[in-house]
Amino acid sequence: MEKIDAEEGAKRIASFRAQRLNGDYCLKFQLEHKPKRSSRTVRYNGVMFGSWNERGPVSRFQLYPERVRRGKLVEVPPIELIVQNGVTPEVWIRHDAAEPFTRIKDGALFEPIFDGVIYTPFDLQMPFIYWDDYEYEGPANVLSRIGQRFLMKPPEGSLSARHGISGVRIALDDMYDGLLEFEVFGVDGEPRSEFTLRSFQKVQGQYIPKETVLSKVDGGNVQDSTGFRVKEASVGLIFDAAVFSPDSGVDAPEISVELFNVL
Repeated sequence: MEKIDAEEGAKRIASFRAQRLNGDYCLKFQLEHKPKRSSRTVRYNGVMFGSWNERGPVSRFQLYPERVRRGKLVEVPPIELIVQNGVTPEVWIRHDAAEPFTRIKDGALFEPIFDGVIYTPFDLQMPFIYWDDYEYEGPANVLSRIGQRFLMKPPEGSLSARHGISGVRIALDDMYDGLLEFEVFGVDGEPRSEFTLRSFQKVQGQYIPKETVLSKVDGGNVQDSTGFRVKEASVGLIFDAAVFSPDSGVDAPEISVELFNVL
């Protein structure tokens, strides 16, 4: 594991921020929640549509807050999120297709999207990727891969800083500059949550994340965790930009099953 200098570190950060797939994509996934006090895993279905615009990555989620039972299809209306990443991230939500999207603000950005998972809008926004103040900390082994670590520091007076986040350590893959993990730290310097990329897979000629895990940490001990596991994927798509506009009134696109690879 070799250290890199400041100039190379800046190049790695810039490369990571600029990464994107060829075309748009759609992932059908399950959220797998594992409460600390239970041996049972609770599963929820979801669909993610992804693209990029002049502000950065943008995505739209359909999340079904009803537990998956014996693999049955979920009939309840989904919770929908539109997530704009980048230097000025925003998140919008609606609980019914007949409702307009509303922007999630302030402390609600740090609350779970729905009861039963620990993912928050902040975790989906990942604003720390674009924080200008950071320190290079050196290489580390991350699940058998080498990651270059950077400690990202929130801007003074930012929403993240006001909600007790003192920094976020990220690890970028030493070969591909992709995100391998991140740890969110509180004002006491102790980790509050940690995210890890468990595996990725080549789909239709492009690599996508296949499995990730987000865990809540308290006193150095892992509490509840929520996994993200892709079940089917389609890449190289083209979506109308209006799909990712909260004001457009455009529904999520319907994609032919023939375009998906089962993972």
